[in-house]
Amino acid sequence: MDSVVVSVRIKKELKAKLEKEGIDVEKAVKDYLAQRAAQIELKKVIERAAEILKSDKVKPSKKGWALRTVRYDRYVAH
Repeated sequence: MDSVVVSVRIKKELKAKLEKEGIDVEKAVKDYLAQRAAQIELKKVIERAAEILKSDKVKPSKKGWALRTVRYDRYVAH
């Protein structure tokens, strides 16, 4: 995987406080950015799923289908 360098300037006091509490600032920033990227990707997937559900491609299920499938699953699970 290729990587790039990203510089972040923070106050000395802030870095000192974080390190005093045992927080690895570099790792915390990397973890935050990875988590944020995952959130953005998830948002896109959810938006795409919502578009599909709103389209004519997905038809409503027949009345009672959910009830039958839940009961069946409960029966099979026991």
